[in-house]
Amino acid sequence: MSVQDLVATEQARGGFYPTPPGMSEKLLAGIDWDMIQNVLEPSAGKGNIVRAVAEKYEICRRYGGHKINIDCVEIDPYLRSIIQYEFGGQRGCEVNNRLEQLREKQRYDHRNECRGELTSEEQREERILTAEQRILDSLVLHIVHDDFLSFDSRKHYDLIAMNPPFADGDAHLLKAIELQRRSGGMIRCILNAETVRNPHTNRRRFLVRKLQELEAEIQYVKGAFSDSERNTDVEVAIIAINIPVPKRESTIFDRLRRAAQVDEPTQDDVTEMTVADFMGQIVSRFNVEVDAGLELIREYRAMKPYILDSFNGGPYDYPNLTLCVGDPSHAIRGTVPDVNEYLRLVRTKYWEALFSNKEFVGKLTSNLQKEYREKVSAMADFDFTLFNIQQIAEQMNAEMGKGIQETIVALFDKLTAEHSWYPECAKNIHYYNGWKTNKVHKINSKVIIPTSGMFSSYSWHKETFKVREAENTISDIEKVFDYLDGNETAAVDLHGVLLRACEAGQTRNIPCKYFDVTLYKKGTMHIKFRNQAIVDRFNIYCCRKKNWLPPNYGRAAYADMSAEERAVVDGFHGDGSQGAGEASYQEVMTKSAYYLAEPAKEMPLLMAPAT
Repeated sequence: MSVQDLVATEQARGGFYPTPPGMSEKLLAGIDWDMIQNVLEPSAGKGNIVRAVAEKYEICRRYGGHKINIDCVEIDPYLRSIIQYEFGGQRGCEVNNRLEQLREKQRYDHRNECRGELTSEEQREERILTAEQRILDSLVLHIVHDDFLSFDSRKHYDLIAMNPPFADGDAHLLKAIELQRRSGGMIRCILNAETVRNPHTNRRRFLVRKLQELEAEIQYVKGAFSDSERNTDVEVAIIAINIPVPKRESTIFDRLRRAAQVDEPTQDDVTEMTVADFMGQIVSRFNVEVDAGLELIREYRAMKPYILDSFNGGPYDYPNLTLCVGDPSHAIRGTVPDVNEYLRLVRTKYWEALFSNKEFVGKLTSNLQKEYREKVSAMADFDFTLFNIQQIAEQMNAEMGKGIQETIVALFDKLTAEHSWYPECAKNIHYYNGWKTNKVHKINSKVIIPTSGMFSSYSWHKETFKVREAENTISDIEKVFDYLDGNETAAVDLHGVLLRACEAGQTRNIPCKYFDVTLYKKGTMHIKFRNQAIVDRFNIYCCRKKNWLPPNYGRAAYADMSAEERAVVDGFHGDGSQGAGEASYQEVMTKSAYYLAEPAKEMPLLMAPAT
């Protein structure tokens, strides 16, 4: 039977050129089928492109996934019947029945005690039918309209794949573009090359402009249909268009935001703004978001009676749309969202943003930052207002002293006793006889700590060392010395220093704020302090907290101390010989405001700006 005889209408007779498999392959090349769920074939013919789509998707589906939904438009009734037969279920039933017959023939025959065998021709038939079964099982097909130019649907299609009639292919492609611009999606189209190469009509010229605007990719193919079911020597153009999802603006949110004159902050804004700017903008943004959400909930409540799943209006009718707060899997169909639960989620979001703002918590060590981030769930019961921010800041400041003290002493232990078992760390410590105790210690100007994760174990890893891991370890040490330093040392961009060192292949003597760092692949970090005064203050603070120095330390002059007290000072500041520590102790007494001050008093207050 001639291909022309397959069609029953004059509209289809002139433009019916079934797509050859090679052209289908070119048409569908480069598509990520994991991103495709709904497909439209607007000039389906007898289903060649439908089959090609199903074959491509079946390969993807072997690794998991749902069936692909394909909607077809075809003007010719006879071709529609072919598509319905091939992909609508009847052909699938025939394939399944024939496969069952072949499998039945191979079942074990208990009477003759043998298994049936297929002929070579039947084996070949079984392989072909099994592949066909997988393809047919991968799709769900619907014929949704006859003439694509009069087709209208609000359904979203991830892909429109088409080989429209050559005579009015421009109109068909423009129609596809119109559909996809509503919600975004891909278009793959085969056109007569002359349609775009020779735009001699207004419609063609309009199409060419559209293709340029959409940055369409065009591939020209000669002889594409020369050996097809209905051959022609016409050159064709394969057109690939990717239309992005249009950006939608919320009319509710935009109206409220404009009324409040609030700009929407980016993620960088949230973490990089100064505290004053952050507070002013983020509190206003919180109020706008809350008001917008509450208005949406009220609108949903008012809309419910008009979007029910039945016209009966009975007590068991539910809305076709469900608005939920939080995890949609916990939503009950048709329930109006709980206002207080919505408020809790929004408050949580903003309190989390506050506790991630570098200006607000950037001077805290990682363990202290973690402690305050854990307060977020409790803060969800409080509105995100300047008053409440000030209250939490005051509470943080009240707790800061103890937290800082514990953090400083914890670092002292980490640099001394915690790693004393490690052979290389033995030189970290200077031992002396303490107050009422023996063999206490302080740190030297150079310490070594074991580390892990600074270097990749993979040979292909290009980084000299892992910047993030190094930064996490070093920044916690720097922050402790920030508490002790009183902002006397110039700031250093630690991340930038480490990044530049990494890019330059440098692992030795990397200059940080208070010390130079050397990283070794064997798993150690060498820290060499440049400022002995801050090391001395660190030792004095920690040894006093541990009661390793006399109670009179820093209060009494060296000459006024007892012999026992002077012996401790001589061991702490010198080599233990009589008078060895007198000069250094006098330096401490002279600069007591630096060496003996409580670090908590010098911690910058985390306060919201005055209103």
